[in-house]
Amino acid sequence: MAGQIRQGWRLGGVAFVACFVASLVASAALAKDSLYLPGASPGELREYYTGSRAAVLVSSAMQLGAALGLALFGAGLVARIGPAHRRRGRFGCGLAAASLAMSALLSVLMVILAADAGDDTLRVFGRLILVTGGALHLAGLALLIWSVSRAAAGAGLRPRPAWRAGLVIAPVLAVSLVSIVLLALTRLEPLWRLLAAVWISWVCAGGLAAATPPDQHRPQRDRA
Repeated sequence: MAGQIRQGWRLGGVAFVACFVASLVASAALAKDSLYLPGASPGELREYYTGSRAAVLVSSAMQLGAALGLALFGAGLVARIGPAHRRRGRFGCGLAAASLAMSALLSVLMVILAADAGDDTLRVFGRLILVTGGALHLAGLALLIWSVSRAAAGAGLRPRPAWRAGLVIAPVLAVSLVSIVLLALTRLEPLWRLLAAVWISWVCAGGLAAATPPDQHRPQRDRA
């Protein structure tokens, strides 16, 4: 089983990106109303989660698929890096996948409770959905990307530009934690998600191959 996870990490990364994009498309296509979660009132939350149940349920199912794909991607990727960064990478992967799954499950629970729940309950659930699916998920991705990029760059693995990019992207994603207090920063979440998706797609396409020393590229006659 562990060997299958290590071999299927690329498929997990592709599944994460594809399922997450599908969740956004499904939400936009099926929802009867739009909802800006950070500024939503209890009345708006109730109206959305009771009137757009199909959108929430389909989107949540896609997010659960994305969380599973991310878990497979992270587990396989972290298993291929050095032990010095492996623990942090696993924690980041676990946090990112678990928080995204939690956000999806809380959304499903909101569909069930929204009609009869009080305003305070709706506020709490709305806030939890926002934090778990946003700041905590992105912070976990930041730690995963940073750990893998540090380890892979130090080991001379390819694609080297991806590791350099990861060391820049990870701190940018970590800023998402500030949005827990400063809600205005949640407007940057689409950009942060895009950066993470690009990095994951890049790594899935490029693999984790050992860099070939320059002298190995030269013909045998040039070494004489």
